[in-house]
Amino acid sequence: MNLVRHGRIPIPSSTSLVATSLARSSPPRLSSSSTVADGLPQVNFGRPTSRSAGSSASRVQSNALITRHGRAGDLRQAQAVFDSMLHRDVISWTALVTAYAENGETAVARELFDSMPRRNTASWNAMVTAYARDLRVREAAELFGTMPRRNAVSYAAMVAGFMRAGMLREAEELYVGAPVELRDPAASNALISGYLRRGKLGEAVRVFEGMLVRDVVSWSSMVDGCCKGGRIDEARRLFVIMPERNVVTWTAMIRGFMKAEMWEDGFLTFLAMKRDGVSINSVTLSVILGACTQFGKPSEGIQIHGLILSMGFGCDVFLGNSLIIMYFKCNLIDDAKMVFDTMEKKDVVSWNSLITGYVQTDRIEDAQVLFERMPTRDVVSWTSMLVGFSSRGWLEESIHLFEEMPVKDDVAWTAMVSGFVGNEEHENAFRWFIQMLREGIMPNPLSISSILSASAGLAILSQGMQVHACASKMHMESDVSVQNSLVSMYAKCGNLADACRMFSSIRHPNIVSMNTMITGFAQHGLAAEALDLFEKMQANGYKPNQVTFLAVLSACSHAGLVEEGYRHFKSMSTFCGIEPGPDHYTCMVDLLGRAGWLKEAIELVGSLPSGPHSAVWGALLGASRLHFDLGLAKHAAGQIFELEPKSATAYAVLSEMYSLAGLKSDEEEVRAAKRLRGVRKNPGCSWITLDNRISVFFAGDKSHPDWKEICTVLSVISREMEVLSCHN
Repeated sequence: MNLVRHGRIPIPSSTSLVATSLARSSPPRLSSSSTVADGLPQVNFGRPTSRSAGSSASRVQSNALITRHGRAGDLRQAQAVFDSMLHRDVISWTALVTAYAENGETAVARELFDSMPRRNTASWNAMVTAYARDLRVREAAELFGTMPRRNAVSYAAMVAGFMRAGMLREAEELYVGAPVELRDPAASNALISGYLRRGKLGEAVRVFEGMLVRDVVSWSSMVDGCCKGGRIDEARRLFVIMPERNVVTWTAMIRGFMKAEMWEDGFLTFLAMKRDGVSINSVTLSVILGACTQFGKPSEGIQIHGLILSMGFGCDVFLGNSLIIMYFKCNLIDDAKMVFDTMEKKDVVSWNSLITGYVQTDRIEDAQVLFERMPTRDVVSWTSMLVGFSSRGWLEESIHLFEEMPVKDDVAWTAMVSGFVGNEEHENAFRWFIQMLREGIMPNPLSISSILSASAGLAILSQGMQVHACASKMHMESDVSVQNSLVSMYAKCGNLADACRMFSSIRHPNIVSMNTMITGFAQHGLAAEALDLFEKMQANGYKPNQVTFLAVLSACSHAGLVEEGYRHFKSMSTFCGIEPGPDHYTCMVDLLGRAGWLKEAIELVGSLPSGPHSAVWGALLGASRLHFDLGLAKHAAGQIFELEPKSATAYAVLSEMYSLAGLKSDEEEVRAAKRLRGVRKNPGCSWITLDNRISVFFAGDKSHPDWKEICTVLSVISREMEVLSCHN
């Protein structure tokens, strides 16, 4: 389609337009008493009421004032200056049209435009730009088609309008049909920007490479686009050969490096920017602060804080909020509080940042005090406190706070559901999730993931499958967090086949996806499959983390692969730079203990950097029970008693081993100590679902209503098994 034809631009057939001439010979006039819009001045198109602006010099000055007031958003003053002018020229009218158009008052601007005695290209451009900005592309295109003369701004405005409206083909055709001298750089930049916003980097590169004239905006857009598209090397190449750079270019390159986790390159680029004397703005500082937060660089963050103060940005609320977050992420809590206290202006984000930081560092009491002091609260404030109470297990307080919330969104409901899941109250999590649906709140991917975790915790496959169906109906099945939760749910509910199918359907698996599937294999004793997936993920460029190695060590432990497990344990710090945590040591002690390598297990316990903890002693106690090493069991149990005096498991294991060894007096002594300390072991629990009814059984409990019938059936089964064993 040739978009420029006979001085007009046709509109696609899907949107028919009424072709009307906008150049009226007798434009309509508004009376001086007409009110154009609520809260706006009355527009007077008649004779001015004052003769204060008569000379050419005063007219130029008045035109400049109209423009200045318009850019400041003060339309009353702009209109007042216009009304006071004795002699108005086309520039006066254009300045006022532009003022209304740029401030979103497109209807008023159009009335002024229609009433102009004479128009210039700038007048037309102001209206085309206004319509294009408001996505009223039909009106913009109609006006563009009737323009007597067009310049570079006209084409750029129209191309930008088409791109914002998603009419890429029309934008491209208009661009191609434009005179070459009017395309670069403005229209080309508009086309590049539109393509980049839609992730079409290849199309943007094509336009960029075809440009005859490029400005700093052209280069900066491409640098930013390549960074966002993951082509950091190409962005760097463009950045180096740019003839001119501004603060936007430098900031885009720094942000690109940080997004690619290239901290050193990003920080060195920031230092080079300073050396080149580029005027750093608050956006640049926020990017580098965010990087200090992301990479845990407190010393560099403190330096940036000093730079912010020295450059006069100390009153910038956004930077103040970023500093609070940075200090909390770097565990400098008192410094975060100091920034908050010294901020002259605080918004609700400032308060929320400090509250969230307190919650994340388990200073819930401090968060609560701050919450009570807040002048105004939003849903983020309330939700942060919900998360804090839940993390402490204060579920009653969470419920009370939730009921007081003036506005409850899906995030707040999700916080409640997740709070119950995190405290292993899975049935309550389901009750709240169902109530959430009854209230008409649409679940989000996080709430779906949380309730899938509840399904896995209850090991009720049918319930999990219902949630899966719910996620599919709401078109969330393609969300990677939901997919990961589905893999975990199916694996924990014993359906490894569906877990594998779900994993295979993930188009772009992340490290969490890999960890979840490796853990699923490990839980089902499929060590070979777990280790094979571990090797494949590394070959495909995934970087294993602490969770990955915990799953791998667990797989080795279940399969008794001692040397394999020990090799992976050593490789954590040697090749991956990951220091083993307490859980990794516990897993290794369990692996060595199961294999009978008790001496090596004891040595490993003694090598813990932070000292042995109760879990690792528990693993050693389990190994001593398996291999009946009474001396080791006494030592391990004694350590557990010191660290966790209420540990019922240690008492049970030790008394059992004394009993097996025939040491009745020692057994009675352990039992007496257990009674004296008031230690009680929670009974074992199992459950079964029949006809949508869950039957729960505790060890030694006879309270089930069908207890007698169950015992009768079990007795019959037991006798039949005895008969079969005799025949065999």
